[in-house]
Amino acid sequence: MTDPALIRQSIARLTARYQPIVDLNTGEVRGFEALMRIVEPDGRERSAGPLIETLEHDLEALTALAERLLVCLREDVVPAFERHGDFYVGINIPPSIVGAGRLRSIVETLNLAHWGRRIVIELTERQALSEEGRIAVQRARETGIAVAVDDFGTGHSGLAQIVGLELDMLKIDRSLITPALGSRPAARLLRGIVGLAESLHMRTVAEGVESPEEAFYLRAVGVDYGQGWLWSKAVPASEIPALLQQGFAASIEWRRGSPR
Repeated sequence: MTDPALIRQSIARLTARYQPIVDLNTGEVRGFEALMRIVEPDGRERSAGPLIETLEHDLEALTALAERLLVCLREDVVPAFERHGDFYVGINIPPSIVGAGRLRSIVETLNLAHWGRRIVIELTERQALSEEGRIAVQRARETGIAVAVDDFGTGHSGLAQIVGLELDMLKIDRSLITPALGSRPAARLLRGIVGLAESLHMRTVAEGVESPEEAFYLRAVGVDYGQGWLWSKAVPASEIPALLQQGFAASIEWRRGSPR
């Protein structure tokens, strides 16, 4: 998609859905990841991923997209921030936007600075370890916004490089989780990653959790939070208050998407 008018129309139809992030020890909802969807004129929704990839090198369009995401967050989540003092929202914004200082401008314009520490910018491992990503981490923290490394384990970087970044959270990709249940070397690697994150005062989130057995194992090795279809798909903002209030059963008897 290269037609500016079509791009503007697609951005205007963007909305956010929110997938809960669950405390593996208590079952409480500790956060959400905001996932962008495009709402078609007939009401159907589709992922905004292809649109974002198309705009990869269009700084102005990416800025408009980031602003639309933060407008959704202000409308959808800030009312819940005001009533609940213990959850955050993770958002995916390209490092080029953050590093160029445009995120700070949007945050200030939308009066979101007060909620900065409850907004977490999620950068992929490869993004975070690039020069552009390192600048983005620094700029985000200067803005008062927390930073997470997303999809950790999908890149080819050494753990030592992560140590050099001032990060708040490590999201562990499912590709590191599945082998750990059946392989001792993979299990030792996962335990080492969790131990490293703990020593750096970083929270850990396991992504793509699909079964009670996985959740039980992850809790046993010290992972803090889980995210996946075991608990819930991404839901409309209207469901956020109920999820925060009810949480999920913190036991091996977890059912997919079943509130306690």
